[in-house]
Amino acid sequence: MPTYKIRGIDVDFPYEAYDSQLVYMDKVMQSLQEERNALLESPTGTGKTLCLLCATLAFRKSLGSFSTGLIITTDVTGKIVISRSPPGDFPTILYASRTHSQIRQVIKELKQTSYRPKMIVLGSREQLCIHDKVKLLRGKTQTSACRSACRRTAKSKLRCGHFNKVIPYLKRNPTIGEEPVDIEDLVNIGRTSGSCPYYLAKELHKAVDIIFAPYNYLIDRGIRRKYLSFSWSNSILIFDEAHNLESICAEAASFDLPSWLLTACISEAQSCVDFAINESDDFATLKALLLKLEKRIAEVHIESKELGFTKPGPYIFELMADLNITHETASELMDIIIDASLLLEEKSTGTICRLETIMDILDLIFRDGRTSHAKYYRVHVREAEAWSDNGSKGKVSRTFSWWCFNPGLALEEFAKYGVSSIILTSGTLSPLDSFAEELKLDFPIRLENPHVIGPNQIWAGVVPVGPSGRTFNSSYRTRDTMEYKQELGNAIVNLVRIVPDGLLVFFPSYYLLEQSIACWKSLSNESSASIWERICKHKKPVIEPRESSLFASSIKDYLTKLNDTTVSGAVFFAVCRGKVSEGLDFADHAGRAVVVTGLPFATITDPKVRLKREYLDEQSGAQGESFKVLTGDEWYNQQASRAVNQAVGRVIRHRHDYGAIIFCDERFAQPHRQSQVSKWIQPHIKCYSRFGDVVFTLTRFFRDERTQGPKKLSLLEAENGGNLGEMSSSEHFMDKFHMEKLLSPLTTPVAPDCTLKASSSLDTKKGNSSFVGGILPANRSSLLSDHRMIVGCNSSSKKCETVLHKRRTVLSQEHDRFDLADSCQLGEKSRNRLISPGFTKKRRFIAGEYDLKQHFGNSSEQSSSASQNAQGCIDLQCKDNVTSQSRSSELLRQNDNLPADSTPSTVDGTQVSAFLAQVRDKLSAAEYIDFVGYMKALKTKTLKIGEVLLSISRLFSGPERRPLLE
Repeated sequence: MPTYKIRGIDVDFPYEAYDSQLVYMDKVMQSLQEERNALLESPTGTGKTLCLLCATLAFRKSLGSFSTGLIITTDVTGKIVISRSPPGDFPTILYASRTHSQIRQVIKELKQTSYRPKMIVLGSREQLCIHDKVKLLRGKTQTSACRSACRRTAKSKLRCGHFNKVIPYLKRNPTIGEEPVDIEDLVNIGRTSGSCPYYLAKELHKAVDIIFAPYNYLIDRGIRRKYLSFSWSNSILIFDEAHNLESICAEAASFDLPSWLLTACISEAQSCVDFAINESDDFATLKALLLKLEKRIAEVHIESKELGFTKPGPYIFELMADLNITHETASELMDIIIDASLLLEEKSTGTICRLETIMDILDLIFRDGRTSHAKYYRVHVREAEAWSDNGSKGKVSRTFSWWCFNPGLALEEFAKYGVSSIILTSGTLSPLDSFAEELKLDFPIRLENPHVIGPNQIWAGVVPVGPSGRTFNSSYRTRDTMEYKQELGNAIVNLVRIVPDGLLVFFPSYYLLEQSIACWKSLSNESSASIWERICKHKKPVIEPRESSLFASSIKDYLTKLNDTTVSGAVFFAVCRGKVSEGLDFADHAGRAVVVTGLPFATITDPKVRLKREYLDEQSGAQGESFKVLTGDEWYNQQASRAVNQAVGRVIRHRHDYGAIIFCDERFAQPHRQSQVSKWIQPHIKCYSRFGDVVFTLTRFFRDERTQGPKKLSLLEAENGGNLGEMSSSEHFMDKFHMEKLLSPLTTPVAPDCTLKASSSLDTKKGNSSFVGGILPANRSSLLSDHRMIVGCNSSSKKCETVLHKRRTVLSQEHDRFDLADSCQLGEKSRNRLISPGFTKKRRFIAGEYDLKQHFGNSSEQSSSASQNAQGCIDLQCKDNVTSQSRSSELLRQNDNLPADSTPSTVDGTQVSAFLAQVRDKLSAAEYIDFVGYMKALKTKTLKIGEVLLSISRLFSGPERRPLLE
């Protein structure tokens, strides 16, 4: 395992690091050593999670050994106290990500490192509970039932024997957490030992070196106070996938109180009055206050339903004062609510306690006994027709809100806690200045890292017009017109023909997605198919559902359709800011291209959006021109750009991946729009004035990628299969939806004699198309320009065989045709230049046939040349073997100063075949693929011979393989 000295500290890294990874780790180390905040952007696939873990843990280790064991004592009150062993004032690392599935990936990365800090992952009862009955509940109902079961009072209906087994288990197993454990591991420990996984994690987090948790454990004021109890002094906070942190912080510092929820709280207060017959005065007071609040909200005069009722943030204190709620009385009222919650849990096991919401609201309003924070808020009351299933459907319902427009408010407490460094990282933080300004934190250490892919692995283009020359612009002026939707549909018909495998199409909103698809389905007649039918002819469609409960099934549907060999893949129609655009990993052929059909601006009439813009404009005006502050319009535009960056980040997920990013809106041609696209994409963006140019260049891009693959891989990349240590910081398909069982192979395996076999089989049970002898990973695809596989030479006949993949046949027959609406006309010159090179026959092009020679010259010669070049990919035993060996020996002597007598003896084809059979036998499938790749690199001179020999020597290390190297 390589070790790098970064700012004086040795950092162990599982792989040979790229320059960009070393730069990233240097910035992390600088932040930790100088105790300053950092804002670090690095594209997905550059290994940022692994870099973050290695640098942070190396820094922590430099301060002293990781914790081992536990110290469990009892204080004077008899309370159990758990602390780390050995004791010491070492910083605790809190690593937060957006979801538990992202944290699962981070822990997988931790297992790849040499570092073994004492760790724990925090989860909810929903994920960790093992009680037979409580685990079936959800939300606050489950929380209430759990508390009641753990108290084991005389009147409790539930009993939980797992809770009391936690401390005995920790005493017997003080080393827990010294090897990485995940949520599933904790649940298994609980089932085996009988101790509660939830409380096990809650107790253990007090004595570990690093805590993994979702954002809300740190950001939500209430949750943080209830569940995190360790020394915050000098702690390190890391927020991975932090691109949404601004909105998460704002939401955590805000509240919405709909009328139905307030009514439920009043009902609970009445229940407490009924239960506590002799001690009901406090509960009666609580009920009276809630009734008065309900009346005040109902009396608010709303002149406009669209605008609602709005007041400055400090108005909240005026409203509370009318209810006789002040800083002094608020704490008393919260104590009453705690008593009410306990009473309800005791009397009604498993019921939701809504009154706790009122306590959280009071805590937000009267935080820390001050009022200065109210200036960052707005009071808002709005009306809407209630639709919830609480019996108020159809009635007018009011919602009372206090919205925070300073996200930094949720983070400012960390400075008071004595946190030394806050590191925010993601693949899409740009523009960094506005991100830092929104959070109101100083980030002196910043980084915008480039991607580790080569320029040949990305196609990025602005497509301002469609096939018939109509402009693409998804603004409200044109998006509802039939012409726009028809033009967009015809463009997508062309793209589904060109793009192999998976295609993602993102719309600005669900409304536009649904309207467009409805239009495409309706535009048909007896003589022609509809746009939707033409799309389905080439790729099977999947549409992102509005309902979260249906999302998992839509993903499975997409993966299944992706493997249908009767078409060239699948197309996923989704929305920016939806679940598909956030955190999912469409690596390799799951996402070969992403289409963005417009700018996803938030609804400008939405009251929260309108008030946020007004708030920022007021702040900007108050600061004057001497101090740059984000304006409302700048924020509005940047929010749309960040949503676009998130969407396009679904493709090109690792070093060997490749894909296309297609912006179908003329506004992306504007320089200020492009400046807000992720920095690593910007140099690759080209603007096309004609749709025909898009079809031509995009077709050539995918042809070249399948033929050549990424240019000149580093030795380590080839050796490690491109693993940069970051599988994905997202809800990885492999993990959640078992993608490895659903994705069909895209290439044919290499047989021991280096001749590809033509026999194939179709596993209809699993939906997998596989070739006999194994499969190549998707990121090692070697498909050629005519979508056929050119194979190695037969040792006896020295003639090359061709295997035609069924799926690629479909694609090759269709994707080079430029599909226009029947009424669309193009000049012959424009049409001719769209046809992909490398085909030996004339191709039908809508209304006529065109001679390829007019544009590309002698196509048969080109095809022959292409085949010969392609053959070199895996041809290891053709007629030039002897000559090649002599040439190689000469190069060895020239470049590596080898003695002349080291020249290998001449061998015939039979010996080569025997040697290759031994290689295949001794190496794993992945290693054999690497070996073939090195030979290809040698033949094409992509790598120097010395580099190839070094790589092969690593493959052939060990006593059993040493004879192969000799």
